[in-house]
Amino acid sequence: MKVVRSILLGALIGFSATMLHNIFQPFGFIASLVITFLGMRIINQTFFYVRYQLFAAATYLAVIIKAGNLGTGDELLIYSNTYGNLFLIAGFTTLIISIVKPNRSKN
Repeated sequence: MKVVRSILLGALIGFSATMLHNIFQPFGFIASLVITFLGMRIINQTFFYVRYQLFAAATYLAVIIKAGNLGTGDELLIYSNTYGNLFLIAGFTTLIISIVKPNRSKN
């Protein structure tokens, strides 16, 4: 059940970031990166194990890759403009940083 929840959360984070990245530039772009980082940190705090973070990250990347390709009606959600390219690069980097960054607990 945790696997399904982490996959659904990864898809939700990817969809939200995709929809926000091109709205009210540059604020939507910054908000999409913040949502990506905080969403993966929430998954880290909720599920603890790295495998659930990797499931969520793989789903996030699948959503982003699908949004960057042409659909059946030639629709495209991530354009290859400045913010689209930055979103792909910075989103992936943010995703990796949020997974690799260790938890700091106050003892």
